[in-house]
Amino acid sequence: MLKSIIVLILVGLLSPLLSFDVNEQEGTCKPTIDFYADNLVSAEIAGQGYAGVADIGDISFSNLNPASFEIKNDAQFYYEYGIKNNVNLFSDIITDGNKTTEYKSGVSAAFAYKFSDYVRAGVIYTAKSSYSIDMGEVYNTHNGEIVETFEISEKRYINSVNVPISYVLDKFRFGIGLNLDIYHSEVNNVYTSYNNIWEGFNGELNFLLFQPKLGAIYSPIQNFNFGLSLLVPVEKDLTTNCGMFVLDFEKNKFPMEIAFGTKYTNTVVPISVLFDFSHKHYSDLPEFVDSNNFHLGLEYKLMEKLHLRTGMFTKFDVRNTDYMFTNNAGDEFEYWADSDTYEDRKYVTFGMSYFWKRTEINLAVVDNSFLTDGDIKQTYAKLGFTIQLAHPE
Repeated sequence: MLKSIIVLILVGLLSPLLSFDVNEQEGTCKPTIDFYADNLVSAEIAGQGYAGVADIGDISFSNLNPASFEIKNDAQFYYEYGIKNNVNLFSDIITDGNKTTEYKSGVSAAFAYKFSDYVRAGVIYTAKSSYSIDMGEVYNTHNGEIVETFEISEKRYINSVNVPISYVLDKFRFGIGLNLDIYHSEVNNVYTSYNNIWEGFNGELNFLLFQPKLGAIYSPIQNFNFGLSLLVPVEKDLTTNCGMFVLDFEKNKFPMEIAFGTKYTNTVVPISVLFDFSHKHYSDLPEFVDSNNFHLGLEYKLMEKLHLRTGMFTKFDVRNTDYMFTNNAGDEFEYWADSDTYEDRKYVTFGMSYFWKRTEINLAVVDNSFLTDGDIKQTYAKLGFTIQLAHPE
């Protein structure tokens, strides 16, 4: 989104059929607007404050913790569709702002099978992150007249195919998620050519990233769980194709993510309390700090067929506002523009599940309007179906 000065200078010096090394992280693989891009997949988890590291549910729970999914009968089918509103970013510092114009919905589909009393496995496809931003127009002029117009934009889609495998042994559950992320991003931007006019360039990036996740749940007593999940950090060289040249990004880190959680279920009143803490190690990138967030969820079993949920979670600003960059003249500047787009966000969630025969229907709404005093209002709505399958008797 915010392109670095280094990349623009390099592009300005380009000639056909050349490859340039860029000693930094590729821009669309940074967590710059992950607060919006994340599709928060799993209708059940979304309704309970997106807390579920220590919970046990359908296969969609494996996105948080591969040890956490359960199959009530012999097999399970899952489908989810989610929508989120478009927002206008940086409107306080840019004319008309940067408008999110479209995105791919938070769709997920999965199948899981219980191989034995101890082993469950499945495969889940998830459109887990997406954004498309209209960043406005740039003009070249001559004698006060516009002679050329460039429309600049950026988009990123991350889909994943995950194979979670869970092993159950008495009070313990262990899991591994064999997760393959499918990245696609496009950048339409400009650079300053040698004669001080704008030149346009289009960049496209496609790659696969294997990043497994490990998880465990311990239940010391029947109504109390501890959960832990760990996303293994990965480094990868990336190449952005820009027509007649390529940019080779050499320092691409996909950080460790670790989450701890608990779940307590009252044995008298049918209510469950969930609490998660999540840490993403973004500070390996100098312009970011680590992400540390909290999730709180409540679930109330109103009746056997109807469960109600609510919760809240945070998404704190991950910018390193002390970070400076130096231009070719040796002058230092602040890396981040001061904009109200960046703020500490707090989300409220509501959800419900209705059980009909072997089908569970989940609804959820996530919104930051109630607890966040800011200009950017985000709302997610989700509908999910979990169908339990059984062998003929």
